[in-house]
Amino acid sequence: MSFVFPPVPFYFLRQGVTDHNLRRLVMGQLDIPLNPQGRRQAEAAAGLVASLGVVSIVCSPLSRARETAEIVALRLGLAVTLVDALRERDWGEMSGRSYRDMFRQLQPAGAETTEAFAERVLAAATALTAPQPALMVAHSGVCRVLRRHFALDNVEGPVPNAIPLLFLPSAEGRWSETVVDAQAIGL
Repeated sequence: MSFVFPPVPFYFLRQGVTDHNLRRLVMGQLDIPLNPQGRRQAEAAAGLVASLGVVSIVCSPLSRARETAEIVALRLGLAVTLVDALRERDWGEMSGRSYRDMFRQLQPAGAETTEAFAERVLAAATALTAPQPALMVAHSGVCRVLRRHFALDNVEGPVPNAIPLLFLPSAEGRWSETVVDAQAIGL
């Protein structure tokens, strides 16, 4: 299936950190909350996002993304729209286990396929008609689907917790991803 994004920039924000992140455990669709550090990260992200002119926020309904989005939304005076299809990939039997174990299995039992996950995320992301510029708050797997779709070089690179990323189309139709830097925006 082909997905065409409207040629408008948008921001992506991975949720703040959780205890599972720190312990290097696969979360997938487990509903793991932010930890205190993750809440502080979300507060700091809200300060960065406040200067970006964001006028709408969509997010995964998983509590770690939802709470991150709500902290940002409170600072911006915006509502949050939950989009179920922006959930992280379902990792089946790998959920809650060490990342080291994940790389031993191409398709863990009960896991969503890479293709089904990408189709779900891209269908939702391309259908978003929220006022622009929009902020999407979700998970590292969602960001990697976007990177892959836009043919970016950093597909498997780290996705920082609670650091805004700008996805920007060029006049030629190519997309780029840029980390929003507090110094670059004068904070």
